[in-house]
Amino acid sequence: MAAKLSGCFDFIKRDIVMNHTVITLFYIETICDSSYISQYIIEPLSQAEGDITSKEAVSRAIYASKFGEVSDLTVALEHLLSGDPVLIFEQMGYAIYFDARKIESRAIEKSQYEASLVGSNESFNELLVNNVSLIRKRMTTETLKIESHSLGKQSKTQVVLLYIEGTAPEDLVATVRQKMEAMENEFVLGAQYIAEALSPGKTLFDTIGYSEKPDAIVAKLFEGRISVIVNGTPFALTAPCFFFENLQSPDDYATNRLFVTLLRLVRFGSVLISLLLPGFYVALTTHHFSLIPSAFVFKLAVSRSGVPFPTVVEVILMFLFFELSREAGRRLPHQIGQALSIVGALILGDAAVGAGLASQATVVVTGIYAITSFINPRLTSAVSVWAVFSIIMSACFGLHGFYLGFILLIAHLASLRSCDYPYLFPLGTEKSFKAANLDVLVRGPLSKVSGPFLYRGRK
Repeated sequence: MAAKLSGCFDFIKRDIVMNHTVITLFYIETICDSSYISQYIIEPLSQAEGDITSKEAVSRAIYASKFGEVSDLTVALEHLLSGDPVLIFEQMGYAIYFDARKIESRAIEKSQYEASLVGSNESFNELLVNNVSLIRKRMTTETLKIESHSLGKQSKTQVVLLYIEGTAPEDLVATVRQKMEAMENEFVLGAQYIAEALSPGKTLFDTIGYSEKPDAIVAKLFEGRISVIVNGTPFALTAPCFFFENLQSPDDYATNRLFVTLLRLVRFGSVLISLLLPGFYVALTTHHFSLIPSAFVFKLAVSRSGVPFPTVVEVILMFLFFELSREAGRRLPHQIGQALSIVGALILGDAAVGAGLASQATVVVTGIYAITSFINPRLTSAVSVWAVFSIIMSACFGLHGFYLGFILLIAHLASLRSCDYPYLFPLGTEKSFKAANLDVLVRGPLSKVSGPFLYRGRK
Protein backbone atom coordinates (compact mmCIF):
# COMPACT_ATOMS: atom_id res chain seq x y z
CA MET A 1 0.00 0.00 0.00
CA ALA A 2 2.87 2.37 0.82
CA ALA A 3 4.51 1.56 -2.51
CA LYS A 4 1.37 2.44 -4.50
CA LEU A 5 1.01 5.85 -2.83
CA SER A 6 4.70 6.66 -2.42
CA GLY A 7 4.58 9.48 -5.00
CA CYS A 8 1.77 11.38 -3.23
CA PHE A 9 2.95 14.29 -1.08
CA ASP A 10 -0.08 14.07 1.23
CA PHE A 11 0.32 10.35 1.97
CA ILE A 12 1.44 9.87 5.58
CA LYS A 13 2.90 6.71 7.09
CA ARG A 14 3.65 6.65 10.80
CA ASP A 15 4.88 3.87 13.07
CA ILE A 16 3.52 3.86 16.60
CA VAL A 17 5.71 1.91 19.02
CA MET A 18 3.79 0.67 22.01
CA ASN A 19 5.64 -1.54 24.46
CA HIS A 20 6.75 -4.42 22.24
CA THR A 21 4.08 -3.82 19.58
CA VAL A 22 4.58 -1.87 16.35
CA ILE A 23 1.44 -0.32 14.87
CA THR A 24 1.57 1.33 11.44
CA LEU A 25 -0.80 4.16 10.65
CA PHE A 26 -1.59 5.18 7.05
CA TYR A 27 -3.68 8.21 6.08
CA ILE A 28 -3.97 10.95 3.48
CA GLU A 29 -3.46 14.29 5.15
CA THR A 30 -5.53 16.45 2.77
CA ILE A 31 -8.79 14.58 3.35
CA CYS A 32 -8.34 13.50 6.98
CA ASP A 33 -8.65 15.35 10.28
CA SER A 34 -5.12 15.28 11.67
CA SER A 35 -6.13 16.64 15.09
CA TYR A 36 -8.80 13.96 15.42
CA ILE A 37 -6.25 11.25 14.57
CA SER A 38 -3.78 12.60 17.12
CA GLN A 39 -6.34 12.98 19.91
CA TYR A 40 -8.47 9.87 19.51
CA ILE A 41 -6.12 7.35 17.86
CA ILE A 42 -2.44 8.03 18.41
CA GLU A 43 -2.67 9.32 21.99
CA PRO A 44 -4.93 6.50 23.31
CA LEU A 45 -2.71 3.88 21.67
CA SER A 46 0.46 5.40 23.13
CA GLN A 47 -1.05 5.46 26.63
CA ALA A 48 -2.61 2.00 26.49
CA GLU A 49 -1.38 -0.39 29.16
CA GLY A 50 -0.11 -3.79 28.12
CA ASP A 51 0.29 -5.23 24.67
CA ILE A 52 -2.56 -5.17 22.20
CA THR A 53 -2.82 -8.76 21.10
CA SER A 54 -6.51 -9.19 20.34
CA LYS A 55 -9.30 -7.49 18.45
CA GLU A 56 -11.12 -6.76 21.71
CA ALA A 57 -8.06 -4.91 22.99
CA VAL A 58 -8.04 -2.81 19.82
CA SER A 59 -11.67 -1.78 20.27
CA ARG A 60 -10.97 -0.77 23.87
CA ALA A 61 -7.81 1.17 23.03
CA ILE A 62 -9.00 3.55 20.31
CA TYR A 63 -11.72 6.17 20.74
CA ALA A 64 -13.01 6.35 17.17
CA SER A 65 -16.79 6.42 16.89
CA LYS A 66 -16.83 4.30 13.74
CA PHE A 67 -14.34 1.68 12.66
CA GLY A 68 -14.29 -1.69 10.95
CA GLU A 69 -12.04 -4.53 9.93
CA VAL A 70 -10.13 -4.44 6.64
CA SER A 71 -10.17 -7.73 4.78
CA ASP A 72 -7.44 -7.26 2.15
CA LEU A 73 -5.09 -4.72 0.57
CA THR A 74 -7.53 -3.62 -2.13
CA VAL A 75 -10.26 -2.81 0.40
CA ALA A 76 -7.73 -1.01 2.61
CA LEU A 77 -6.60 1.11 -0.33
CA GLU A 78 -10.21 2.04 -1.18
CA HIS A 79 -10.85 3.19 2.39
CA LEU A 80 -7.59 5.10 2.45
CA LEU A 81 -8.40 6.99 -0.77
CA SER A 82 -11.88 7.74 0.56
CA GLY A 83 -10.46 9.49 3.63
CA ASP A 84 -10.47 6.66 6.19
CA PRO A 85 -7.12 6.14 7.96
CA VAL A 86 -5.93 2.53 8.22
CA LEU A 87 -4.18 0.94 11.22
CA ILE A 88 -2.13 -2.23 10.69
CA PHE A 89 -1.13 -4.37 13.67
CA GLU A 90 1.77 -6.31 12.23
CA GLN A 91 2.16 -8.87 15.03
CA MET A 92 -1.54 -9.77 14.85
CA GLY A 93 -1.89 -9.67 11.07
CA TYR A 94 -4.91 -7.48 11.65
CA ALA A 95 -5.96 -4.12 10.18
CA ILE A 96 -8.82 -1.71 10.80
CA TYR A 97 -10.08 1.51 9.25
CA PHE A 98 -11.82 4.30 11.12
CA ASP A 99 -13.74 7.42 10.20
CA ALA A 100 -11.65 10.61 10.39
CA ARG A 101 -12.65 12.36 7.18
CA LYS A 102 -12.37 16.09 6.81
CA ILE A 103 -13.36 17.16 3.31
CA GLU A 104 -13.84 20.85 2.56
CA SER A 105 -17.11 21.90 0.99
CA ARG A 106 -19.32 24.92 0.37
CA ALA A 107 -21.72 26.05 3.04
CA ILE A 108 -25.46 25.45 2.63
CA GLU A 109 -26.33 28.44 0.47
CA LYS A 110 -29.39 29.97 -1.11
CA SER A 111 -30.65 28.29 -4.25
CA GLN A 112 -29.51 30.16 -7.37
CA TYR A 113 -31.52 28.44 -10.10
CA GLU A 114 -34.73 27.60 -8.24
CA ALA A 115 -35.23 30.69 -6.12
CA SER A 116 -38.32 30.74 -3.93
CA LEU A 117 -39.97 33.88 -2.56
CA VAL A 118 -41.91 32.27 0.29
CA GLY A 119 -40.55 28.70 0.53
CA SER A 120 -37.28 27.17 1.65
CA ASN A 121 -34.12 28.59 0.06
CA GLU A 122 -31.69 25.87 1.11
CA SER A 123 -29.81 24.13 -1.68
CA PHE A 124 -27.50 21.17 -1.99
CA ASN A 125 -23.72 21.48 -2.09
CA GLU A 126 -21.03 19.16 -3.45
CA LEU A 127 -20.66 16.97 -0.34
CA LEU A 128 -22.84 13.85 -0.34
CA VAL A 129 -23.12 13.65 3.46
CA ASN A 130 -24.49 17.20 3.67
CA ASN A 131 -27.03 16.55 0.93
CA VAL A 132 -28.35 13.40 2.60
CA SER A 133 -28.58 15.23 5.93
CA LEU A 134 -30.75 17.95 4.34
CA ILE A 135 -33.17 15.26 3.24
CA ARG A 136 -33.01 13.35 6.53
CA LYS A 137 -34.00 16.38 8.59
CA ARG A 138 -37.17 16.76 6.49
CA MET A 139 -38.13 13.06 6.53
CA THR A 140 -38.37 11.51 9.98
CA THR A 141 -39.69 8.22 8.64
CA GLU A 142 -38.22 4.76 8.96
CA THR A 143 -39.44 3.81 5.49
CA LEU A 144 -36.87 6.06 3.80
CA LYS A 145 -34.24 3.77 2.28
CA ILE A 146 -30.81 5.01 1.22
CA GLU A 147 -28.76 2.54 -0.79
CA SER A 148 -25.07 3.21 -1.37
CA HIS A 149 -23.37 2.34 -4.66
CA SER A 150 -19.82 2.80 -5.93
CA LEU A 151 -19.76 3.65 -9.64
CA GLY A 152 -16.82 4.06 -11.98
CA LYS A 153 -14.08 1.47 -12.28
CA GLN A 154 -11.38 4.05 -11.54
CA SER A 155 -13.17 6.94 -9.85
CA LYS A 156 -15.26 4.72 -7.51
CA THR A 157 -17.67 7.60 -7.00
CA GLN A 158 -20.11 7.21 -4.12
CA VAL A 159 -23.73 7.35 -5.27
CA VAL A 160 -26.86 6.92 -3.15
CA LEU A 161 -30.31 5.79 -4.26
CA LEU A 162 -33.19 7.12 -2.16
CA TYR A 163 -36.79 5.93 -2.11
CA ILE A 164 -39.62 5.33 0.34
CA GLU A 165 -40.31 1.66 0.83
CA GLY A 166 -43.95 0.82 0.21
CA THR A 167 -44.59 4.08 -1.66
CA ALA A 168 -42.17 3.85 -4.58
CA PRO A 169 -43.14 1.04 -6.98
CA GLU A 170 -40.83 -1.94 -6.59
CA ASP A 171 -40.35 -2.32 -10.33
CA LEU A 172 -39.27 1.33 -10.57
CA VAL A 173 -36.65 0.85 -7.85
CA ALA A 174 -35.47 -2.39 -9.46
CA THR A 175 -35.20 -0.74 -12.88
CA VAL A 176 -33.07 2.15 -11.62
CA ARG A 177 -30.90 -0.13 -9.48
CA GLN A 178 -30.31 -2.49 -12.41
CA LYS A 179 -29.34 0.31 -14.81
CA MET A 180 -26.93 1.79 -12.27
CA GLU A 181 -25.27 -1.55 -11.57
CA ALA A 182 -24.96 -2.21 -15.32
CA MET A 183 -22.88 0.94 -15.87
CA GLU A 184 -19.34 0.13 -16.97
CA ASN A 185 -17.90 3.64 -17.06
CA GLU A 186 -14.24 4.02 -16.18
CA PHE A 187 -15.15 7.10 -14.15
CA VAL A 188 -18.31 8.85 -12.97
CA LEU A 189 -17.70 12.53 -12.30
CA GLY A 190 -21.23 13.84 -11.92
CA ALA A 191 -24.94 13.15 -11.92
CA GLN A 192 -25.16 13.54 -15.71
CA TYR A 193 -23.45 10.16 -16.11
CA ILE A 194 -26.34 8.56 -14.19
CA ALA A 195 -28.95 10.60 -16.05
CA GLU A 196 -27.66 9.38 -19.41
CA ALA A 197 -27.75 5.78 -18.22
CA LEU A 198 -31.37 6.15 -17.06
CA SER A 199 -32.72 8.21 -19.98
CA PRO A 200 -33.54 6.77 -23.42
CA GLY A 201 -31.38 9.32 -25.23
CA LYS A 202 -31.96 10.79 -28.71
CA THR A 203 -34.17 13.56 -27.37
CA LEU A 204 -33.71 17.16 -26.35
CA PHE A 205 -36.24 16.89 -23.52
CA ASP A 206 -35.11 15.93 -20.03
CA THR A 207 -36.66 12.57 -19.16
CA ILE A 208 -34.78 12.54 -15.85
CA GLY A 209 -35.55 15.39 -13.48
CA TYR A 210 -33.09 17.29 -11.35
CA SER A 211 -33.29 19.81 -8.53
CA GLU A 212 -30.92 21.58 -6.16
CA LYS A 213 -33.61 22.10 -3.49
CA PRO A 214 -33.96 19.40 -0.82
CA ASP A 215 -37.62 20.25 -0.15
CA ALA A 216 -38.45 19.56 -3.82
CA ILE A 217 -36.67 16.20 -3.66
CA VAL A 218 -38.51 15.28 -0.46
CA ALA A 219 -41.86 16.09 -2.07
CA LYS A 220 -41.07 13.84 -5.04
CA LEU A 221 -39.97 11.01 -2.73
CA PHE A 222 -43.29 11.20 -0.91
CA GLU A 223 -45.03 11.00 -4.30
CA GLY A 224 -43.42 7.62 -4.90
CA ARG A 225 -40.46 8.55 -7.06
CA ILE A 226 -36.81 7.74 -6.55
CA SER A 227 -33.85 10.10 -6.24
CA VAL A 228 -30.15 9.67 -6.99
CA ILE A 229 -27.45 11.83 -5.39
CA VAL A 230 -23.85 11.72 -6.62
CA ASN A 231 -20.93 12.80 -4.48
CA GLY A 232 -19.49 16.01 -5.93
CA THR A 233 -22.71 17.16 -7.63
CA PRO A 234 -24.80 19.99 -6.07
CA PHE A 235 -28.15 18.66 -7.27
CA ALA A 236 -30.14 15.45 -7.14
CA LEU A 237 -31.78 13.42 -9.90
CA THR A 238 -35.40 12.26 -9.74
CA ALA A 239 -37.19 9.62 -11.77
CA PRO A 240 -39.58 9.31 -13.39
CA CYS A 241 -39.83 12.85 -14.77
CA PHE A 242 -42.81 14.11 -16.76
CA PHE A 243 -43.24 16.93 -19.27
CA PHE A 244 -45.71 18.93 -17.19
CA GLU A 245 -43.20 19.26 -14.34
CA ASN A 246 -41.49 21.92 -16.46
CA LEU A 247 -44.56 24.12 -15.93
CA GLN A 248 -44.29 23.95 -12.13
CA SER A 249 -42.41 26.24 -9.76
CA PRO A 250 -41.29 25.84 -6.12
CA ASP A 251 -43.56 28.72 -5.11
CA ASP A 252 -46.66 26.97 -6.49
CA TYR A 253 -47.19 25.18 -3.18
CA ALA A 254 -46.88 28.29 -1.02
CA THR A 255 -49.20 30.56 -3.03
CA ASN A 256 -52.95 30.78 -3.58
CA ARG A 257 -53.87 27.75 -5.68
CA LEU A 258 -56.26 29.66 -7.97
CA PHE A 259 -53.55 32.16 -8.86
CA VAL A 260 -51.09 29.29 -9.34
CA THR A 261 -53.48 27.67 -11.82
CA LEU A 262 -53.57 30.91 -13.81
CA LEU A 263 -49.77 31.10 -13.79
CA ARG A 264 -49.47 27.52 -15.03
CA LEU A 265 -51.80 28.28 -17.92
CA VAL A 266 -49.60 31.28 -18.74
CA ARG A 267 -46.50 29.04 -18.67
CA PHE A 268 -48.18 26.47 -20.90
CA GLY A 269 -49.23 29.23 -23.30
CA SER A 270 -45.68 30.55 -23.37
CA VAL A 271 -44.39 27.12 -24.39
CA LEU A 272 -46.88 26.98 -27.26
CA ILE A 273 -46.03 30.52 -28.36
CA SER A 274 -42.27 29.94 -28.35
CA LEU A 275 -42.72 26.69 -30.27
CA LEU A 276 -45.34 27.74 -32.81
CA LEU A 277 -45.22 31.50 -33.35
CA PRO A 278 -42.00 31.71 -35.47
CA GLY A 279 -43.08 28.84 -37.73
CA PHE A 280 -46.61 30.21 -38.08
CA TYR A 281 -45.22 33.64 -39.00
CA VAL A 282 -42.96 32.14 -41.66
CA ALA A 283 -45.81 30.02 -43.09
CA LEU A 284 -48.14 33.01 -43.43
CA THR A 285 -45.62 35.46 -44.86
CA THR A 286 -44.14 32.90 -47.28
CA HIS A 287 -47.10 30.91 -48.63
CA HIS A 288 -50.40 32.27 -47.28
CA PHE A 289 -50.61 36.06 -47.67
CA SER A 290 -54.35 35.77 -48.23
CA LEU A 291 -54.87 34.73 -44.61
CA ILE A 292 -53.31 37.96 -43.29
CA PRO A 293 -55.63 40.98 -42.83
CA SER A 294 -55.28 43.46 -45.69
CA ALA A 295 -54.25 46.43 -43.51
CA PHE A 296 -51.48 44.42 -41.94
CA VAL A 297 -50.28 43.04 -45.29
CA PHE A 298 -49.46 46.52 -46.58
CA LYS A 299 -47.56 47.45 -43.40
CA LEU A 300 -45.68 44.16 -43.57
CA ALA A 301 -44.79 44.76 -47.22
CA VAL A 302 -43.49 48.24 -46.44
CA SER A 303 -41.32 46.98 -43.54
CA ARG A 304 -39.88 44.21 -45.75
CA SER A 305 -39.32 46.39 -48.78
CA GLY A 306 -35.63 46.90 -48.07
CA VAL A 307 -34.82 43.36 -46.84
CA PRO A 308 -32.93 41.34 -49.49
CA PHE A 309 -33.45 37.92 -47.82
CA PRO A 310 -36.43 35.59 -47.81
CA THR A 311 -38.45 35.52 -44.60
CA VAL A 312 -37.04 32.16 -43.49
CA VAL A 313 -33.44 33.40 -43.81
CA GLU A 314 -34.39 36.60 -42.00
CA VAL A 315 -35.96 34.75 -39.06
CA ILE A 316 -33.12 32.23 -38.74
CA LEU A 317 -30.60 35.09 -38.82
CA MET A 318 -32.39 36.84 -35.94
CA PHE A 319 -32.55 33.52 -34.08
CA LEU A 320 -28.78 33.20 -34.51
CA PHE A 321 -28.23 36.71 -33.11
CA PHE A 322 -30.43 35.93 -30.13
CA GLU A 323 -28.78 32.58 -29.35
CA LEU A 324 -25.31 34.11 -29.58
CA SER A 325 -26.35 36.85 -27.18
CA ARG A 326 -27.86 34.35 -24.76
CA GLU A 327 -24.80 32.08 -24.84
CA ALA A 328 -22.50 35.05 -24.22
CA GLY A 329 -24.64 36.00 -21.22
CA ARG A 330 -24.27 32.48 -19.81
CA ARG A 331 -20.49 32.34 -20.10
CA LEU A 332 -19.66 35.74 -18.67
CA PRO A 333 -19.94 36.60 -14.96
CA HIS A 334 -23.55 37.00 -13.85
CA GLN A 335 -23.53 40.80 -13.41
CA ILE A 336 -21.84 41.43 -16.78
CA GLY A 337 -23.59 38.64 -18.69
CA GLN A 338 -27.12 39.75 -17.83
CA ALA A 339 -26.46 43.32 -18.96
CA LEU A 340 -24.65 42.17 -22.11
CA SER A 341 -27.44 39.84 -23.20
CA ILE A 342 -30.09 42.56 -22.86
CA VAL A 343 -28.09 45.41 -24.37
CA GLY A 344 -26.63 43.17 -27.09
CA ALA A 345 -30.07 41.99 -28.16
CA LEU A 346 -31.39 45.57 -28.34
CA ILE A 347 -28.38 46.83 -30.29
CA LEU A 348 -28.36 43.89 -32.71
CA GLY A 349 -32.11 44.15 -33.30
CA ASP A 350 -32.00 47.87 -34.00
CA ALA A 351 -28.88 47.53 -36.14
CA ALA A 352 -30.43 44.68 -38.15
CA VAL A 353 -33.51 46.79 -38.95
CA GLY A 354 -31.40 49.83 -39.81
CA ALA A 355 -29.08 47.83 -42.05
CA GLY A 356 -31.97 46.18 -43.88
CA LEU A 357 -31.13 42.66 -42.61
CA ALA A 358 -34.50 42.16 -40.91
CA SER A 359 -37.91 43.76 -40.83
CA GLN A 360 -39.53 45.21 -37.75
CA ALA A 361 -42.16 42.45 -37.71
CA THR A 362 -39.44 39.79 -37.60
CA VAL A 363 -37.73 41.55 -34.70
CA VAL A 364 -41.05 41.67 -32.82
CA VAL A 365 -41.68 37.95 -33.44
CA THR A 366 -38.14 37.07 -32.31
CA GLY A 367 -38.53 39.23 -29.20
CA ILE A 368 -41.80 37.52 -28.26
CA TYR A 369 -40.13 34.15 -28.78
CA ALA A 370 -37.21 35.19 -26.57
CA ILE A 371 -39.44 36.34 -23.70
CA THR A 372 -41.67 33.28 -23.76
CA SER A 373 -38.71 30.88 -23.97
CA PHE A 374 -37.22 32.37 -20.79
CA ILE A 375 -40.41 31.67 -18.81
CA ASN A 376 -39.66 27.92 -18.82
CA PRO A 377 -35.85 27.73 -18.63
CA ARG A 378 -35.71 23.91 -18.48
CA LEU A 379 -37.33 23.70 -21.91
CA THR A 380 -35.17 26.40 -23.52
CA SER A 381 -32.79 24.11 -25.43
CA ALA A 382 -35.52 21.78 -26.68
CA VAL A 383 -37.87 24.62 -27.61
CA SER A 384 -35.19 26.50 -29.56
CA VAL A 385 -34.34 23.47 -31.75
CA TRP A 386 -37.95 22.49 -32.36
CA ALA A 387 -38.81 26.11 -33.20
CA VAL A 388 -36.12 26.12 -35.92
CA PHE A 389 -37.45 22.78 -37.19
CA SER A 390 -40.95 24.30 -37.36
CA ILE A 391 -39.58 27.33 -39.25
CA ILE A 392 -37.92 25.12 -41.87
CA MET A 393 -41.00 22.92 -42.30
CA SER A 394 -43.22 26.00 -42.64
CA ALA A 395 -40.88 27.58 -45.18
CA CYS A 396 -40.90 24.43 -47.31
CA PHE A 397 -44.58 23.42 -47.16
CA GLY A 398 -46.48 26.35 -45.66
CA LEU A 399 -49.22 25.62 -43.14
CA HIS A 400 -49.14 21.96 -44.13
CA GLY A 401 -45.52 21.76 -42.99
CA PHE A 402 -46.36 23.78 -39.88
CA TYR A 403 -49.08 21.31 -38.88
CA LEU A 404 -46.87 18.35 -39.76
CA GLY A 405 -44.06 19.70 -37.56
CA PHE A 406 -46.45 20.13 -34.64
CA ILE A 407 -47.80 16.60 -35.08
CA LEU A 408 -44.25 15.21 -35.17
CA LEU A 409 -43.48 17.06 -31.93
CA ILE A 410 -46.52 15.58 -30.17
CA ALA A 411 -45.68 12.13 -31.53
CA HIS A 412 -42.10 12.49 -30.29
CA LEU A 413 -43.24 13.52 -26.80
CA ALA A 414 -45.74 10.68 -26.69
CA SER A 415 -43.04 8.15 -27.64
CA LEU A 416 -40.71 9.15 -24.79
CA ARG A 417 -40.61 7.18 -21.55
CA SER A 418 -38.96 7.97 -18.27
CA CYS A 419 -37.96 4.76 -16.47
CA ASP A 420 -40.76 2.96 -18.36
CA TYR A 421 -43.36 5.64 -17.51
CA PRO A 422 -44.94 7.69 -20.34
CA TYR A 423 -43.38 11.15 -20.51
CA LEU A 424 -46.77 12.84 -21.01
CA PHE A 425 -48.25 11.22 -17.89
CA PRO A 426 -51.06 11.52 -16.90
CA LEU A 427 -52.31 12.35 -20.42
CA GLY A 428 -53.14 9.21 -22.35
CA THR A 429 -53.41 7.03 -19.25
CA GLU A 430 -56.27 5.77 -17.15
CA LYS A 431 -55.76 8.71 -14.78
CA SER A 432 -56.10 11.45 -17.38
CA PHE A 433 -59.43 12.62 -16.03
CA LYS A 434 -57.98 13.11 -12.55
CA ALA A 435 -55.33 15.55 -13.73
CA ALA A 436 -56.63 18.29 -11.43
CA ASN A 437 -55.87 16.16 -8.39
CA LEU A 438 -52.56 14.99 -9.84
CA ASP A 439 -51.04 18.47 -9.92
CA VAL A 440 -50.68 19.01 -13.66
CA LEU A 441 -52.13 22.23 -15.12
CA VAL A 442 -54.48 22.79 -12.19
CA ARG A 443 -53.03 22.93 -8.68
CA GLY A 444 -55.64 21.33 -6.46
CA PRO A 445 -55.73 21.39 -2.65
CA LEU A 446 -52.46 20.31 -1.05
CA SER A 447 -54.23 17.45 0.69
CA LYS A 448 -54.89 15.89 -2.73
CA VAL A 449 -51.64 16.60 -4.52
CA SER A 450 -49.15 15.67 -1.78
CA GLY A 451 -49.70 11.91 -1.79
CA PRO A 452 -48.32 9.16 -4.03
CA PHE A 453 -49.74 9.22 -7.53
CA LEU A 454 -47.57 6.95 -9.67
CA TYR A 455 -49.80 4.33 -11.21
CA ARG A 456 -48.71 0.71 -11.20
CA GLY A 457 -49.58 -0.39 -14.72
CA ARG A 458 -46.90 1.01 -17.00
CA LYS A 459 -47.30 -1.15 -20.06
